[in-house]
Amino acid sequence: MQGLLSGWIGTGSIRKKTLYLVGGTVRDLLLGRASKDLDIVCRGAKVLASAIARDRNAALVAMEKKPDEPCYRIVDRRHHDEYLDITEMRGCDIHEDLIQRDFTINAMALELKDDGTTGDLIDPCNGQRDLVQKTIRRVNDQSLVSDPLRILRALRLSSALGFTIEGSALKEMQVRAGLLRDVSPERILTELLFILKGPRSSLYFREMDLLGILEIIFPEIVPMKGCKQNGYHHKDVWGHSLLVMAHTEHILNQLAGYFGDLSDTVAETLGEEKGPLLKLTALLHDLGKPLTRGTKPETGRITFYGHDREGSLIADSIAERLKMSNQQRAFITRMIAGHLRPLSLASPKASTGARMRWFRKMRDDSIPAIILSMADVMSSRGPASGEQCRTDFISWATESVRSYFVSVRPKIETPLLINGDDLISLGMQPGIALGNLLYRLRFAQDMGKITNREEALEAARQMIRRDDLSNAPQSPLTLRGADGE
Repeated sequence: MQGLLSGWIGTGSIRKKTLYLVGGTVRDLLLGRASKDLDIVCRGAKVLASAIARDRNAALVAMEKKPDEPCYRIVDRRHHDEYLDITEMRGCDIHEDLIQRDFTINAMALELKDDGTTGDLIDPCNGQRDLVQKTIRRVNDQSLVSDPLRILRALRLSSALGFTIEGSALKEMQVRAGLLRDVSPERILTELLFILKGPRSSLYFREMDLLGILEIIFPEIVPMKGCKQNGYHHKDVWGHSLLVMAHTEHILNQLAGYFGDLSDTVAETLGEEKGPLLKLTALLHDLGKPLTRGTKPETGRITFYGHDREGSLIADSIAERLKMSNQQRAFITRMIAGHLRPLSLASPKASTGARMRWFRKMRDDSIPAIILSMADVMSSRGPASGEQCRTDFISWATESVRSYFVSVRPKIETPLLINGDDLISLGMQPGIALGNLLYRLRFAQDMGKITNREEALEAARQMIRRDDLSNAPQSPLTLRGADGE
């Protein structure tokens, strides 16, 4: 810890002010957990933060939305996940500052001495006791009212530390859940993503559902509750969605069990962000079912035609409301809009060409799409859904992931053997017809029908002669694959 402090501050700066390490930094230090960021409280926080940022050539971010609690974040330009937060002290001394914090385990402090070492623990709320007892307890009865985001923060801490939320705090979280409507969406999204990054986030989302929190954040889920499904499902839409989220998390936690020696490649493809987002997508993937629910008159069978598209539109509005990034928003809506496609591609009737076109369209996003479909199938256990069907689909899915990495991705990443200039030299004019022909050649190359430049040129000549494209008018043509589909 002393090394981290001197790296940011240096002992000379410490002598100028009385500084205190506080909050999560002290908590993690007492727990023996690594902490890349540091939280400091002092008088004149802005002046000190500006001086440190200038001396260390670091980025300074002012977070002054709370007038009584201005905070200044100093971010290492080389390692953006390492930062120092300096907050203005509230009240007349450190004790008054600590008793205004959220939970007892975050209401402890250590004074920084001139030599960079720390003094005795300052613990007015018995946070060290609750650390030992692994309990998340409010500092006072007004903690959740003064900042309702703490409702989610309690769950995030419980998820990250494996601690139990004290009973009266849980009851208060349920009573005060509606206050989350007044919290900025950016702050809510940050806490949700922290929870989703944990290995047991599906359990905490179930807890949030029982406490009435999810309906406040996602009012669109209310119609899913009690919405009955057809014989392929044993739960209503909401119960099924919770189960799909749990199975998605199980697959992500057990990649080696499903994908063997490719598990590291799958994890690398998902990265740090897509896994958590995929869990949220799993929870929301059937948003469109209540609006599209129908019944076949001749059989009485329940249908949900178009629920994938409808659901993606609803999810898009949710993503916009939560101020998600464009990339996050696009990923979630793309997964929901296409979550039925792997099921159709697993059919024996699906052609190899159809699968190849889907992989080319989805690229690496085909992996989370397949995982979502696996979880969807694993969660469908109605009388019309047999165990053999589930087993067969999981086998197809895992083999498709292997096929993608071993053979498909190398093909679609290989540049096209010829280009537009080559087609012009064969007599074509620039325009839509030329673009369509390049698409067909690309598909033929993906399918292994052409393997070198000479074969590509000959295939192009044959297509031009067959379809008389050399003098084709430049108007939209029907897009056709090389297999005639």
